[in-house]
Amino acid sequence: MRLLVSGGGTGGHVYPALAIARAVVEEEPGTRVLYVGTATGLEASVVPREGYAFEAIPSRGMLGRGPLGVLGSALAALRGTRAALCLIRRFAPDVVVGTGGYVSGPVALAARLAGIPLVVQEQNVFPGVTNRLASRWAAAVAVPHDEAAAHFPRRARLVVTGNPVRRVVLETTPEEGRRVLGLPEGARVVYVVGGSQGARVLNEATAAAVGDWLALPEVWVVFACGRRYYEETLESLRRRGLSPRPAGGGDGDPGGDREGDRGGDRLILLPYLDRPDAALAAAEVVVTRGGATTLAEVACRGVPAVIVPSPNVAHNEQEKNARVFERAGAARVILETDLSGPVLALAVKEILASPDLRERMHRASLGLGRPGAAGELARLVVEVAGRRPRRGRGRSRGPDRRPG
Repeated sequence: MRLLVSGGGTGGHVYPALAIARAVVEEEPGTRVLYVGTATGLEASVVPREGYAFEAIPSRGMLGRGPLGVLGSALAALRGTRAALCLIRRFAPDVVVGTGGYVSGPVALAARLAGIPLVVQEQNVFPGVTNRLASRWAAAVAVPHDEAAAHFPRRARLVVTGNPVRRVVLETTPEEGRRVLGLPEGARVVYVVGGSQGARVLNEATAAAVGDWLALPEVWVVFACGRRYYEETLESLRRRGLSPRPAGGGDGDPGGDREGDRGGDRLILLPYLDRPDAALAAAEVVVTRGGATTLAEVACRGVPAVIVPSPNVAHNEQEKNARVFERAGAARVILETDLSGPVLALAVKEILASPDLRERMHRASLGLGRPGAAGELARLVVEVAGRRPRRGRGRSRGPDRRPG
């Protein structure tokens, strides 16, 4: 079997595409995979490290550009479609998978022109422009939740699969998570992460709130602030009398605070966390943005969440993702316009203070999680490729599910 995968620009498109590719290879051993992206996107560096063949085509986004920029993007899309057609003819895939991002538009169009079946995988409750357009001719569209159905054409074949989650996220134990982070047995962990790049507004609110959390017994804070914001966040914490330590440092004694440090010895500040699975496994509460992949991982672990969705996205999809968790009772949602240190401090402290609330949120979050999503997606891709009928639908709602 030959699988062509495309999705690029950000980790939200790249990592689901890679997860699907890995799952298809497990489902159909011997599958050859070709990943098509751009030379400047995250995929150009990540995909080769994963061991997959990679080809770049011309493509760039249109949103937020002036008339000349839109024209230039349209011409790039035409060139990208022609390049994708050449790759399809050379590689001869049985099926094409697109996870979104502007690069997958030309690939999806080329698949249609070449008569190759297409599977679209949408991560968000509100889909991106590329996936909405491609869904019109896709053989199947995989979506994370039932709520996404309202935003696709009625004739699209929708399959509710959830978002694929890396196996390590599912398999890391709380004990291993604490060991990786250098935390003691019994540590109550608050994990704060603003995405791979960090988020200044969330960092500032966390710096103002973290002292209140550390005043609670046995509470540790793992704070991944983003590389670009590390120095300013460190300085902001120091102004508040907190001296964080790196992950894995110290003697693991939650009572060993340094004099005048207000619990800073239980604060771990990192520019980037290589093992977010460890933090999620150990966490009692997570404070995060509303990215679809992150929330899928949070749900599979069942971690109570405080979500601060980013407003700096094209269609406000992060808030829409977050509201699904809020309605289920799995999360508290704080908009950036309402965010402050005291507001964030109180939201987290309320969760930490109530075992009953944490248990309810834990169960609600697990109810949204779909740990079998990668396998379900793989079986869908194999079915569309015509290799064999799909087996074991798991928790899928069926091939044509729509609310009402």
